[in-house]
Amino acid sequence: MNCDGVPRVRVDKFAAMSQSSRAIPVLLAAATTQFAAAVGFWSFGLLAPDLAAETGLEERDFGLSITFTFLGAFLASPFTGAFVRRFGGQGTVARMLAILVGALALTLTGTWTGAMLAAFLFGIGYGPQGAVGMTLVTQTAAPRRRGLFLALRHSAVPLAAGIVGRALPPLMLVAGWQAGVLSVMGVLGLALVFTLLAGALFRVEAAPPGPAQSLVRRFRTVFQIPPGLRFLWSIGMVFALTQTAVTMFSYLYLLEVAELSAVAAGVFVSNLHLTALIGRPVLGWLTDRTGDADRVLAMISVVTVLAIAALLQVGPETPLWMLMPLAVACGISGQCWNSVFVTAMSFRVGSGDLAELNGRAFAFLSLGWMASPPIIWGLIELTGSYGVPLTGLAVLNAAAALLLFARPRAVGAGSV
Repeated sequence: MNCDGVPRVRVDKFAAMSQSSRAIPVLLAAATTQFAAAVGFWSFGLLAPDLAAETGLEERDFGLSITFTFLGAFLASPFTGAFVRRFGGQGTVARMLAILVGALALTLTGTWTGAMLAAFLFGIGYGPQGAVGMTLVTQTAAPRRRGLFLALRHSAVPLAAGIVGRALPPLMLVAGWQAGVLSVMGVLGLALVFTLLAGALFRVEAAPPGPAQSLVRRFRTVFQIPPGLRFLWSIGMVFALTQTAVTMFSYLYLLEVAELSAVAAGVFVSNLHLTALIGRPVLGWLTDRTGDADRVLAMISVVTVLAIAALLQVGPETPLWMLMPLAVACGISGQCWNSVFVTAMSFRVGSGDLAELNGRAFAFLSLGWMASPPIIWGLIELTGSYGVPLTGLAVLNAAAALLLFARPRAVGAGSV
């Protein structure tokens, strides 16, 4: 009550802010939670040597964690819309971050089974958390800046890769791998606390639920590709399959075929991620500037074809300076397409359906991320050559570029 006996009305200052004023705080919130989640994501690969030594297994046995992670994301992401309708944006992100913390705790068992179960559960939390973050940014950013804002939010992933790749191994060398796990859990815990304290930044607009359906029919529905998105999602699948090749297998190619030292190959991977950190915002800006996300995706496909062709020419006598432009090309083709894809989709669906369809798109693309490593590895083992799988991906990207360039120029970025 005030001095006149009139009840005070609590005003939500954030809700009263204009859309343009809200966009930056929401972007920072979404990038913060994505950064923490990405720290956990990248930590699985960095734990592989220590877990291999702990169990007596090979490092490659723990490399399967990425497949289990995307299996979890594939199963959970389609239900993002349902989570948001029931728990709200804040409640969904907070629950997913709690799952990430609990998942990493399972790696402390020091077993292969525990690590793979941890990766699977991590994927269950990772997928919906990311989909909500993309939805938050899309719903608050002005359409003319949407590509840039989504790219800035996605840049949290390579930023996390750069930091955790340099900080975690030395920490584990000095204090043990368990201390490394606990430190990553601490980062995720801080993100969880932030989410709980900043609820106004995580408000998501979601369409009301549709007619009641049986569990089987509902499960089938969330995994269907919407008719208006079939072309775009098919192109996205090509990029998802390619991403592993130009990141993980380019590194292995340089070690096994080009016979580079581990240090030189490691510098290549570091430069690849640094390219993504810069390239994502640049391509996001270009998407806004041109007003045509489809054409930007086509250009990324062309760069991918050139990157794969150049990679296959690298050998033991290749000058090291030539690896820098190759790392830039691989960074653009493998790491910079995601935000452009999300931008293209955002102009094809209604605002209220974004949470639902961002989650379903992430699940669909997870099939590519999940299947790509065993497919590429299997083809290399079968043929004894990196050339077969990499050339096949180059052909797919060339076809994607032709199809994207052949489509009528969009009125807005990525619009139908």
